[in-house]
Amino acid sequence: MTRGPNALFPAFHAWRRAVFFPASSLLLLAMAGCSGPTAGSSGSPSGSQPAGGSPQIVSFSASPATVAAGQSTTLTWQTANATSISISPNPQQGDENTPLAASGSLAGVAVPSTTTFTLTATGSGGASVTATATVTVPVSLSFTASPITINAGQSTTLSWSVSSGTASSLAISNGICSSCALPKGTAATPPLSSTTTYTATATDSSGTQVSQAVTITVNAAQAGALKHVFFLAQENRSFDSYFGMLGAYRSSRLQQAGIADSQTVNGFDPNATLTNHNTGAKVKPFHEATVCTENLTPAWDESHHDVALTGGDAAWASTSSFNSSMFAMNNFLDTTGSVTQQYDPNGTRAMGYYDQDDLPYYYDLATFFATSDTWYSPVLANTVPNRFYLEAGTSFGHAYPDNSGHPQYAAKTIFRAMNEANVSWLYYYHDGVFLANFQDWSDPKIQSNVFPDSDLLARLQGTCSGAPCDPDKALPQVIFIDASISLDEHPDENVQNGAAYVQSIVSALMNSDAWQDSAFILTYDEGGGLYDHVPPVQVPAPDSYAPGQCPDPNNGSAGYCATGKLGGNFNLTGFRVPVIVISPFAKPHYVSHTVRDYTAILAFIERMFSVPSLTARDAYWLQQGDLTDFFDFSAPNLLRAPDGVTPWAQYLHGQTTSGVCDQTKEAGPTF
Repeated sequence: MTRGPNALFPAFHAWRRAVFFPASSLLLLAMAGCSGPTAGSSGSPSGSQPAGGSPQIVSFSASPATVAAGQSTTLTWQTANATSISISPNPQQGDENTPLAASGSLAGVAVPSTTTFTLTATGSGGASVTATATVTVPVSLSFTASPITINAGQSTTLSWSVSSGTASSLAISNGICSSCALPKGTAATPPLSSTTTYTATATDSSGTQVSQAVTITVNAAQAGALKHVFFLAQENRSFDSYFGMLGAYRSSRLQQAGIADSQTVNGFDPNATLTNHNTGAKVKPFHEATVCTENLTPAWDESHHDVALTGGDAAWASTSSFNSSMFAMNNFLDTTGSVTQQYDPNGTRAMGYYDQDDLPYYYDLATFFATSDTWYSPVLANTVPNRFYLEAGTSFGHAYPDNSGHPQYAAKTIFRAMNEANVSWLYYYHDGVFLANFQDWSDPKIQSNVFPDSDLLARLQGTCSGAPCDPDKALPQVIFIDASISLDEHPDENVQNGAAYVQSIVSALMNSDAWQDSAFILTYDEGGGLYDHVPPVQVPAPDSYAPGQCPDPNNGSAGYCATGKLGGNFNLTGFRVPVIVISPFAKPHYVSHTVRDYTAILAFIERMFSVPSLTARDAYWLQQGDLTDFFDFSAPNLLRAPDGVTPWAQYLHGQTTSGVCDQTKEAGPTF
């Protein structure tokens, strides 16, 4: 708490009342012929002070002359032939505003910023003289970098804050900014190849400068540390529906390997109760009895209703700033009737979950490699808008999918950006190419990099165009795998078949010589209308396009750029979704609690391979944290299984496909 001098120095003020003489007392002393120094003076002999004539200021000073903001100084003065004394700005406070002695001092004068005090001494004839004393409050500068140690080719975030004093400008060396934001701000460095020192210099209004340096240590590049980044987004699974039971599994599985589990996983409360407000039925989380269910809808209106914003659906029209306490996360059953449901009239399947018996391969991957319980889809909507973010960092005004025949979208994709940055990449598909929605698809330099996934499996097995090849040399820097329509783990598909498809790719990678320097990122494009108990998170909008403000001219497609009945904007993530980062350089059995949406994958690619950001959203994760914390590049600690010998493809539990796929069994127990 900041307090004025009266509160800070009560003892001093009592002393000042006793020592300082009012002007009338001084006059009586002079008439009595008293000699010697005036009370409160510096103690100069009386002979040095003229007995009459014009007023003079013998001395006026401040000690200390430099203080931090809010600290105090002592003003001291000595005058002659003065009948009145004043100081501006007034150093006295409140009831202490008393006449000043011709010579004396004031202690405890608070100085909030650099201040020049002016002493005016006035004589009996009205003549006056002045003198000044300046107390400087220097600018205080905080300048940091996070992280302070990086690997070659990575960048870091510089942060600065200026307090105290009055800074007129701030500059940071090495081209970061010559006129940086005040009083605080952040900026990302370019990718660094060697240890680099940055210096921030703040200049105050008087031209005085203060500087602070920070040194970023860049670890030497490791040959082959990470050459290939794979990423694949499967379909429509919330974190709770897949990994709500992961925490309990990890401890026992790691114990089998002689590893103590120190991580936590934010899974659902088994006693959480949801009510279908249309039917009154209640249900708790239950183990889903079938590996395929009827569909659910995660569309814009349904997803915005599911999270149960304070104030109800109408509040979306007027709410623009969010925090976790504003979402009850309990309306998921209400919206299941938006799609056909023959076997589950209460929508209980939204609360169904799977565990290690259903998805043994995924549970093992998420146990031994790196995962996160704070990983989100980018937008509170269904597949198509979210996949726009996956490939372009924005849905450029789209809240819903467009009907067939829509225009090809002009938004720049990560694939065009990689071409412009001379980054090698390949795009693989099983039975559909989502990239065909974009104008980039018409570019021969892009379309020539798109192949069926059979080519990927052949390369990983050492065959390129029918001839032997080295997978580590035949694979590019970035490999994107488009989700299969028939093997995508969507609620109306068999989740075990989809998981087995992913296993076939990951196992082929692990069995190849490309494994030693690769990372495979598996995630899900949105929550699918399935329950998750953790609210969405506020994030920056990717661009200036609000829902329904699509920049591409409509070519006559019906329903182009449609919007829902509920409000909302693009400054909120979607639901939590699963993610697994699989790599020899992944932190062993790591659970990240750093909030991100999966455009952080784009940010990771941009950081690793020096690709400019696509939108404000992926740029945000470059500053707030991409996927770097999932990795430890000091050594490939997960090259093999925990025994150090067994290949992972032999050690991990295989994915079973023998589960019951019967939608008539999908409904959970109600009460």
